[in-house]
Amino acid sequence: MKNVYEEVRVYYEQETTQELAISRDWVEGYLRQKAWQGSSDDELREVWRYLKMFLAYLEHVNADCLEEISYQEYSRVIEWLADHIKGFKATLKPVRSFFNVLLEFYRYLALKKIVADTTELEQAAQEIAGGNKVKLIDDNSFMLRRSSSVLSEEFAGVVGEIVEGLMLKLGSFFQKKEFNDDFQRALFLFAGPLNPIPEPEPDEFSMFWQEFWDYFLFDYRLLANDETPMKQFAVTCRKELSAEEREVIADLLNTEFTVFTVSRVINPEWIECVNLFTEEIFRLPHPEFDYKGMKQMLFFGHIFSRDTVLVNCITSIKLSPNLCRRIKEEAQRQKAIFDIQQPGATWKEFFNRHALAFRHTVDILLNMAKVNVTPFDQMERTFPIIAQNREPNEAVTKLFVKIMPEYGFSKHDQDLAMRLWYDYCQVTVVTVRKAGAWAAAVIYSFAQINSPQGISVEQLAADLDVSTSSVYANRDKIFKSLELAKYDPRYLSAEGLIYSLFTP
Repeated sequence: MKNVYEEVRVYYEQETTQELAISRDWVEGYLRQKAWQGSSDDELREVWRYLKMFLAYLEHVNADCLEEISYQEYSRVIEWLADHIKGFKATLKPVRSFFNVLLEFYRYLALKKIVADTTELEQAAQEIAGGNKVKLIDDNSFMLRRSSSVLSEEFAGVVGEIVEGLMLKLGSFFQKKEFNDDFQRALFLFAGPLNPIPEPEPDEFSMFWQEFWDYFLFDYRLLANDETPMKQFAVTCRKELSAEEREVIADLLNTEFTVFTVSRVINPEWIECVNLFTEEIFRLPHPEFDYKGMKQMLFFGHIFSRDTVLVNCITSIKLSPNLCRRIKEEAQRQKAIFDIQQPGATWKEFFNRHALAFRHTVDILLNMAKVNVTPFDQMERTFPIIAQNREPNEAVTKLFVKIMPEYGFSKHDQDLAMRLWYDYCQVTVVTVRKAGAWAAAVIYSFAQINSPQGISVEQLAADLDVSTSSVYANRDKIFKSLELAKYDPRYLSAEGLIYSLFTP
């Protein structure tokens, strides 16, 4: 490498595969400031070495915001570095050097108004490396550690109390009036278009709501910003939470929807599991099932990404090998449809967007006389090639983005409608005489793709002060040029995918 900046460039362009909580610009700006202050290239390389270690940890835990890292988590950072970074030891000199670099870097970010608060890091540096030896948080702390053994009853009780308190705060937070539309939409999506919300019978009602809250907090995407409710709560209420609660929330944000089977019993405390789609092997605490029973079951729900404890709600169903194969095939077809909208998507990305579709697929195959759940015709289509690069009319875009929330469309729906409008402007030269007529046509087209009932053309035309005939005419042009169809995978929304599964 010619210099430290070349090392930074190679790392961000070639060695990392995801968007990190620390941008390349921040690192390069900090290093340049150090260089202007007289640091040599060797000194800068040493600074970069410590920053690169921290980046490796952030990538491991999928962190996307520095200020969400509590001072307790920095203890976990040190433990992880000692386990995973060759040559790094959790002894005083390297740990203190690590914190010195990180503190100076954070203070640089604070001066640039990139971070607002450095107190969590300062507290961690003082508690962990401020004495005569490194003092990490011990095993009896409240932190939800990724330990190699089953949690003790005492520790599990402490965590349980924290989680129970958080659930009460989460429930109170999302009962605010501003989330009414989201709650009703989430209930509709979760129950499905053919299923009513159950009456409050003790068993069924309890299970329904337990699974609903698991979906709502971790998988549902809010109308306004496309974030999960758990992420929204963490960002909005962070300063109102205790350090213990912030720690638990940070761990809950690292959960992911996983479908798995049990391959073997490791010992009386642990079982070995296999991800049904990625074949990743991981372990979980032994549930209260006999091994023969577990071998005949499919499990799905939210777990931590590594050896750890179950969180919230894991659903289990007993099924035959043939039904398991059918469930897997249906999910693979749905992912193939998603790949059309998001080429190269991973299973994690698919479930981040459409975990609910999998839940409904299982329910349909178990309870409805339907041979194929996922429409085949969408996978066999060819689409117009988008080869041009013309800027779509901005006035039209601004209009339909402004109007769509009034009709209950989400932020993600708006993004898909923008893609539809962009693609249309590439396959034909659009002459826009009245922006409202085209904006209404985009909304109407998007609604017809994703909903059996669509929306009222008359209301759209009135809201945008255009004639219904102009909306129909422009809608026909869009459908013809893009060769659109019902539940078109290029612009398929969450509602659209769910509706498609229940369509005869």
